[in-house]
Amino acid sequence: MLHELLGLATAGVIVAAVVVALLLRTGRTTFRLALAGVAVASLSTAWHLLRRAPRVRELEITTRPIEVAADGYVTSTKCRACHPHEYATWHDSYHRKMTSAPAPDAVLGDFNDVRLTIDGKTYHLQRSGDEFWVEMDNPIAEFASGQPRVRQRIGLVTGSHHMQAYWFESGFTRTLGLLPFTWLVSEGRWTSRRSVFVMPPSDPVDPSLGTWSMVCSKCHATHSRPRVDYEGNVQRGHDTHVGEFGIACEACHGPARDHVAANQVPTRRYAARFGDAADSTIVNPARLDPARSTQVCGQCHGQWDYGFTGNQRAMDDWFRQGFSYRPGDDLLRSRKAKFSGDEQFWSDGLIRVAGREYNALVGSACHDRGAMTCLSCHVMHQPADDPRPRPEWANDQLRQLSGDQTCLQCHAAYATDVPAHTHHAAGSEGSRCQNCHMPHTTYGLMKGVRTHRIASPTVQSTLATGRPNACNQCHLDQTLGWTAERLHEWYGTEIPSLSVDDRTVAAGARWTLKGDAAQRALMAWTFGWQPARQASGDDWFAPYLAELLDDPYEVVRNIADRSRRSLPGFETLDLRLDSAAERTEAKAALLTAWRQRAPRIDEGRAARVLVESGGSIRNDPFRRLLRERDQRLVKLFE
Repeated sequence: MLHELLGLATAGVIVAAVVVALLLRTGRTTFRLALAGVAVASLSTAWHLLRRAPRVRELEITTRPIEVAADGYVTSTKCRACHPHEYATWHDSYHRKMTSAPAPDAVLGDFNDVRLTIDGKTYHLQRSGDEFWVEMDNPIAEFASGQPRVRQRIGLVTGSHHMQAYWFESGFTRTLGLLPFTWLVSEGRWTSRRSVFVMPPSDPVDPSLGTWSMVCSKCHATHSRPRVDYEGNVQRGHDTHVGEFGIACEACHGPARDHVAANQVPTRRYAARFGDAADSTIVNPARLDPARSTQVCGQCHGQWDYGFTGNQRAMDDWFRQGFSYRPGDDLLRSRKAKFSGDEQFWSDGLIRVAGREYNALVGSACHDRGAMTCLSCHVMHQPADDPRPRPEWANDQLRQLSGDQTCLQCHAAYATDVPAHTHHAAGSEGSRCQNCHMPHTTYGLMKGVRTHRIASPTVQSTLATGRPNACNQCHLDQTLGWTAERLHEWYGTEIPSLSVDDRTVAAGARWTLKGDAAQRALMAWTFGWQPARQASGDDWFAPYLAELLDDPYEVVRNIADRSRRSLPGFETLDLRLDSAAERTEAKAALLTAWRQRAPRIDEGRAARVLVESGGSIRNDPFRRLLRERDQRLVKLFE
């Protein structure tokens, strides 16, 4: 890009010089004035282009990972001339901004002389011109005696949709560290990393030195090569190169050098554009078979065993040259999908962390026995005739299909009478295909995210795993017994053996009080989900949100407070959650406000959700369920 800008600028200077020469040779005033205008315009263009040129060439940067085209990767700038619409829609997508250099238009967080504190340590965020800095305790103090405080430049930023993380230069090769704070985009505020990720309270917020090169670059950049320097078993630093920051064109279409070279010939270019045959020099995921097409997305949207354990050769190959996989290859030849092993999975092997949709989609009949791929629902380039504003499309890049047309493309038999199948009114949330077959049982980005395991709701799976079923995640005030009876009546599903609590206590109440930290995070979000509020009534939510405001996990408290602010009548409460004393006060304040409203709750619902009409809690069963809480430590990696 630098060479292109300098070339254009140089051309502008040459044009201006020629014009000046002509001015000196002509005597006609009108012509001279016209030429003078051209000269001024040319010089102005050259000046602006030179100002846009980077001050430092990428290869001259030594303090952070850099973009270096290699191995046939030529960067997205080579795609723009022939594919302007595709380039523009990608450029406006969040894929492009998964990782960026910290230019002023890329940094969303407030660095204007801001001081933040966590675990007794203070971080001073500052901006100096077009650069962003943090003053903090030295993260590598053990290697740098005599420097307890350091001022480090921000080297890269990750994310731009929901939140943004910031990587600082460590001063040690290209190794980066991670600020312990995250910028929440929609709320316009800083929060701690513990407030956005499910992390045990005992976990220290460390600087994660080297994590970007060793972990994040696998999916947050295109064609990453960690280039780790080892001496024996000692890691001496990183010389990390990537083809391009963010998920760029070649991440999905493969290296484009041969494609660019072949299409320099206009006749070939237009023949390929208007013909039906696939271009052998590039990969179009839409033309691949369903398994390979899904793998293109799955290379990043999957939980993988890369085969590094006990295989030093595989590890060394990744260090030196990145992954060998290219779009269109069989991804399973170089790695294995994971379906168990830690708290990232429900006990039956279904992934419970967002961003790993491949591990859920595989195993769905729609994919395994049908032709469903990621592109059945999502589109990577907004169609030219799509009337939605670009940001609306970019939010989740869903195809422009009304209602449940995505599913009805294949399941057309249900289209004539949807309520006969769903047993909910047409157009209602309970009649939406996704709400029943893709419930929000995955956690990520401080919210419930739809699972991509397309399946029918069952109480049996809930009993076996603790995973909320679609019926009870919407009808929070109903019991598992109620759901089992409805599913049996409507679809003939067998009623499993149920305990007294299964039949008498609302499932939402039990997941909130008894569940593990990930379940509680899901429930904290679900209490703010509008369909659940409509189906369950929200007049009994406050006592449960109050309990979650004092949860051991900071992220659960943060999500619960966000849901609390969505409830009419409670949004104006000024609650603080930083210290244990403040959380106790916040819990009491929310309960007091709820009691003052004297909620009128019908007797059946009140019994199931363990409250009394008028504003009191049935303490004995409520406290018993709290004592039965799953206290195991949970850490979800997003």
